[in-house]
Amino acid sequence: SAAEMGRILFGNTSQAPEGIKMRSISFTPKQKSPIEIAQNVEAEQVSVGLPIEFAYNSTEILADSKPFLEEVGKMLTKNDFANKRLIIEGHTDAAGADNYNLSLSKRRARAVSDYLVQNYGVSRARLQTKGLGELKPLTGHDPYDEANRRVQFYSAN
Repeated sequence: SAAEMGRILFGNTSQAPEGIKMRSISFTPKQKSPIEIAQNVEAEQVSVGLPIEFAYNSTEILADSKPFLEEVGKMLTKNDFANKRLIIEGHTDAAGADNYNLSLSKRRARAVSDYLVQNYGVSRARLQTKGLGELKPLTGHDPYDEANRRVQFYSAN
């Protein structure tokens, strides 16, 4: 939910709600979890990873992903989080050329930002986008695994 994501990203909670994994993200093709928590161990930074899907080789956000983005939009418009800033980080799998994947991940992160600006009136100044391409595959996953195609959200505060 929007409130849960906000608490995870911006709140002072020291542990994740029950049923949410820490220190890893696991998306499986058969059963997608709507929200998972990842922690960048080096930076001690908590993120929320969502299975945002795009049309093949495109920045078009698929309809199945919009409910996840709606929760992010609701979170950013809640009074508790109305002044919070968010980093939107795009990732790809290793299929394709490195430079192309980096560019695609940047454009997809920007598409998520554009969606939040256009549909929820979130100020673009509150949203920072970056693409990492195939540079940060999920731990324990083959770099070519489609689970690596993801969007992660971090607090920029």
